[in-house]
Amino acid sequence: MSGILSNAISGLQASQNALRTAGHNISNANTAGYTRQEVNYATRPEQNIGSAGFIGSGVTTVSIERIVNEFVTAQLRQDTSTFNQLDKYNSNIGKLDKLFADVSTGLTGALQTFFASMQNGANDPSSTPGRQLIVTEVESLSIRFNNLYQRMDDVEKSVNREIDTVTSQMSSLAQSIASLNQAIADKRASGDGNQPNDLMDKRDEALRKLSELVSLQVIKQDDGDVNIFIGNGQPLVVGTQVSSFSVSNDGKIQLKSNASSADVTAQISGGQVGGLLSFREQVLYPSMNELGRIALAIADQFNTQQQQGIDLDGDYGQKLFGDINDPVSAANRVVHGQNAQPYDRNISVTIDDISQMTTSDYRFEIVPNTSNYVITRLSDKNVVEQGTLTGAYPATVSFDGITVNLTSGSFQGGDTFTLQPTKQGSRDIHAEIKRPEDLAFAAPIRTAGNTSNSGSGLINAGEVLSLVDIDGNRLPAFSTPGTLSPPIIIRFTSETTYDVLDNSDPANPKDLVPAMRDQTFIPGASNNIFTTDIGEARVTGSGDRLGLPAGRIAQTATEPPDLPGPMTAASLPQSNGYLAEQLRFTIRDPQTGAITNKTITTSPGASAAQTAARISALSGVSANAFTTATITDINFDNTTYAPPLQLSVNGENLLEYNFANNAFASDVPNPNVSEAEFNDYIAERINSNENLKALGIRAQSTNHPITGMPELRLVASSGVNLDIRLSASNAGINSIDVNDGTGNPNVRLTGQDDPLTVGTVEQSTVTVGGRVDITMANGISLQTSPTNSPLFGDSSLSDFASSSFLGYQVAINGQPKAGDTFTIGFNSNGKNDNRNALAMTALDSIKTLQDGTLSFADGYSKLVEEVGTKSSLSKINTEASKSLLEQTQTMREGISGVNLDEEAADLIKFQQLYQANAQVISVARELFDTLLSSL
Repeated sequence: MSGILSNAISGLQASQNALRTAGHNISNANTAGYTRQEVNYATRPEQNIGSAGFIGSGVTTVSIERIVNEFVTAQLRQDTSTFNQLDKYNSNIGKLDKLFADVSTGLTGALQTFFASMQNGANDPSSTPGRQLIVTEVESLSIRFNNLYQRMDDVEKSVNREIDTVTSQMSSLAQSIASLNQAIADKRASGDGNQPNDLMDKRDEALRKLSELVSLQVIKQDDGDVNIFIGNGQPLVVGTQVSSFSVSNDGKIQLKSNASSADVTAQISGGQVGGLLSFREQVLYPSMNELGRIALAIADQFNTQQQQGIDLDGDYGQKLFGDINDPVSAANRVVHGQNAQPYDRNISVTIDDISQMTTSDYRFEIVPNTSNYVITRLSDKNVVEQGTLTGAYPATVSFDGITVNLTSGSFQGGDTFTLQPTKQGSRDIHAEIKRPEDLAFAAPIRTAGNTSNSGSGLINAGEVLSLVDIDGNRLPAFSTPGTLSPPIIIRFTSETTYDVLDNSDPANPKDLVPAMRDQTFIPGASNNIFTTDIGEARVTGSGDRLGLPAGRIAQTATEPPDLPGPMTAASLPQSNGYLAEQLRFTIRDPQTGAITNKTITTSPGASAAQTAARISALSGVSANAFTTATITDINFDNTTYAPPLQLSVNGENLLEYNFANNAFASDVPNPNVSEAEFNDYIAERINSNENLKALGIRAQSTNHPITGMPELRLVASSGVNLDIRLSASNAGINSIDVNDGTGNPNVRLTGQDDPLTVGTVEQSTVTVGGRVDITMANGISLQTSPTNSPLFGDSSLSDFASSSFLGYQVAINGQPKAGDTFTIGFNSNGKNDNRNALAMTALDSIKTLQDGTLSFADGYSKLVEEVGTKSSLSKINTEASKSLLEQTQTMREGISGVNLDEEAADLIKFQQLYQANAQVISVARELFDTLLSSL
């Protein structure tokens, strides 16, 4: 009887547990995170009743478990994290996309209006209303930049506040999970190891909520606890131990665990905080940097161009916008890390070359316990510069178009700084110009050709390249207001050569410093006269052995007696007396800073042309060779003014004979009668000689600028030696004086009585060597050995190589003739001159940014396009992620959710089971009563 009752009672208890569980499921059908529970049963151990065998003893409730799939739960957390990241990213980038693309708030319309006003002003440079409009538009453009920055700065502050709020929620949820870990452990301990289902649901729901905020790695322990890690394995919850978050003013996230703290900003991903960080780091900051770079470029380019012109008052222009390297702005480009005291580090960032700048921030760090520094470009994590701080300040480090200035302070190992060259550019831009008269529309130089020029050469109006040298110092040309220092005259010495001279004294022009002598001109082409390389330097050939070295005397040679027929000069040339020396060029690569050395050893007696050819073979180096000589004081014996007297240059006889009469040709003047006419004759003979033309040799009959005495000037523009010879019999006295074109020294060539046999021909000869001027590109320098070079002078002197950059450029085309001149002077009346205004207008289309690939408008269009593309892609990704999340939620609900229809069916089943077991108990009672009554 007891067995029947025991079985019925166990069944009644089992069905009662099932009914309670089904009711619990139904009650929590709408509870967030609730997992459907199910009762698990097991048969009680059977009993042995003897020969009949074993008989059952009822049922027992083994457990009540949650119906959960850990894979689906983990997938739900992952999809939740991904969707919330994309959704938060999408909502923020949409704001920025609208801000940039909207004509009323973006930059496109403001740029168009600004450049339209510039064009209008250039069309009528003397118009005050047109100038005033530009002044107004300069202010308006600055304000538009400022407003865009302010809007983005507000977005940044909002994002940082939201990050602070989200991380606070993360800390709260982490604490809740740790508490649930403890509560679950306590319940397991008091419940014979059974799981407290409802507490586990709460923990899973807390994990799901936490996954809305950040991506998690959840690790379940054997004791039932869950450990939570974020980022690259940073612990958030370990058992009941919880790490906490804090957010600095600049939005950096610190994770504090026990006594340690770490910046995990770059490691965190997923969830709302991941979306906020992705938007801030990948969209907002690059956008601020790009807009700042555009603002800096506009301010820099317009300031530079404005300062290269002259205003209505005749003064050089002042800045349109604020100085981009203002000390305050330069200092604000550096964010100091949590560096050790004292806080006295004076560090700033100045901008050198806008075209080389990136839109990246940089990390400058001094390696702990050392004086070594490393600078990393954060956009691609590349190290752009590294080295050692010597401790001597100020010190500078340059890269990517910027310079880091370490002025003073206690820089030490472990220091870190964030360099932000462009971020605040759109905030700092502001208008400086106030008066329309201050707009510098005119160019400061004016060019002209001499009205008496015989050739067809034309000089253009010219352009200013820079007012400052490579070190930022004012160039001499523009150092004196109202004048060009010095004024320039370009004098053509032939149809293919010219000199550039200082025209301060028009009656006596002189060489520039450094000199530009015997320059080559290409007829029919546009020839730029000056260099555009701001760092170019020139070494002027000025050694003590140039031309005719001091102490040189004429050499004597003989020829066979004169025979009928043309007379020839001696074939063996004489040496120019030049010595061998070493020229060592140091070349610094402008991109990498790598230094190489190239050494040239000149050959003894080599002509200037030969030496120049070897030098010009070096990349970045060019050499211009030329040779000059002057013949004066011609004195021929009248009694023997007849053959075999002869004057020759480089093997070409110049006096024409009538051999039939053994006399000079009828058109050969007698220098004793008129030396000037004789010089004219010799010059014409030289200039018409094709062999001499091929050597670049020309001649000019002129007068000494001081004494007025006749002289014959010879020039070899190729730099070959000038071999000058005088031949005569020893019957008379004939002589000429030769110098190197600068009067140093005079060497007399004579034909006179000597121990030679009577009737022979005596030849007196001298060789004049040429000069070499060396032009070196930026980054190249020259040292000579010996230091005091016989060819170039003392290479140890500071002015050995002088800057050849004048700061402006002119071009001449056409076909000038020898004697034609062109002048360059100050533009003293430029009211209607719009050259500089046109140059400012042209900045609209000039590729200024990103290594010369983007204009201002291109840079902003690129920014708008990138943000727009990312925004569009974000919308697509967010929708796709939402769909995936909904699918996972449906999958989870299908497994773990409460189905009311199923639960209703279970209620009926469990009710019937309960009633059946109750009926068994009723039968057992009746049987027991019957048994008792029978007794």
